[in-house]
This record gives sequence, structure tokens and C-alpha cells, in this order.
Amino acid sequence: MEDKTEATERKRPILRRGILYALLGGAALVALVAARPIAAAIQDVGGLHRRWAGHWGHHEMNPQAAKEHLQTAAKWALRDIDATQEQQDRVNAIVAGAVDDLFRLRQQHQENREAFRAQLGGATVDRAALEEIRKSEMGLADQASKRLVQALADASDVLTPEQRQALVDRMHDRHSR
Repeated sequence: MEDKTEATERKRPILRRGILYALLGGAALVALVAARPIAAAIQDVGGLHRRWAGHWGHHEMNPQAAKEHLQTAAKWALRDIDATQEQQDRVNAIVAGAVDDLFRLRQQHQENREAFRAQLGGATVDRAALEEIRKSEMGLADQASKRLVQALADASDVLTPEQRQALVDRMHDRHSR
């Protein structure tokens, strides 16, 4: 009797670790699916790329285009895990809210870039002003990171543990080839 209890006690940490890995894997999967298009959507397209944008069919992404792109990515990611239409709609709403929030941060980022340009292009360089701009940029990065993790956790909550595991397995298979 005592041996069974000891064996059960030894298995609990392994089970807990497995659940933790499944949750982390689910979050990582959602991050892989959603983070790349979100990051691409909020980056500023500039320089040579902007001049040639019309020739290559690229354009600076706006919030609506980012949402449409991410809805397609979410549909692709959720298609093989038997996600219901309600789950897909909820994930799309979560992603749309994150895109809106991240695009607001993008505007602040662009203002910081202009402030950097103004500081560095002047007759003198105000190091204290540059430091304040740097701090602002770091704050924006932290806010964006927190918002992305919140969206990932929210989207993970929409899926069942089995669906998250299937998504993790699918992404692992894709990336291990």
C-alpha cells in the first residue's frame, strides 16, 4: 500500500510538469501563429522598400489589413484542431483587440523616432533628451510585449487543452522538418 502512495507522489510532479509544458506550448504556438503577422503589421515600412512598394505588391499595413491577415492565419491554425466557429470568432476578436492596441503603440513609436531624428540632427546633442526617448521606447516595448502575452493567454483560454496540444504538436511537426 505504501509503495503505491510513493509511486503516486512521484508521478504528480511529472503530471504537473506535463500540464505546464502543454500550457506553455499552447502559448508558444499561439505566439508563433500571431506574433509574426502582428510584428510585421506594426513595423514601419521605409526606405527603398517604400519606393518600390507598388512594384512588388507590398504596402504599409494598416489595422484593418493586419486584422484580415491575422484572421486568415488564425483560420489556418485552427482548421485542423476542430475549433468551432464560436472559438474562431472569439480568437479573431482577441486578435483584433490586440492589433488595435499595438497600432496605438506604433504611433507613439513613430513619434519617438521623429524625436530621435530631431535630437540627432540638431546643432548639439542633448543626451538627457535622448535618454528620455530611449526610456519611452523601452516602455513601449514592454507594453507591446505585455499586450501580446495577454492576447496569447486569452486565445489559449478559448481552446480546450486537447486543441492546444494538437496545435502545439502541429507546429512542432512543421518546424522540425
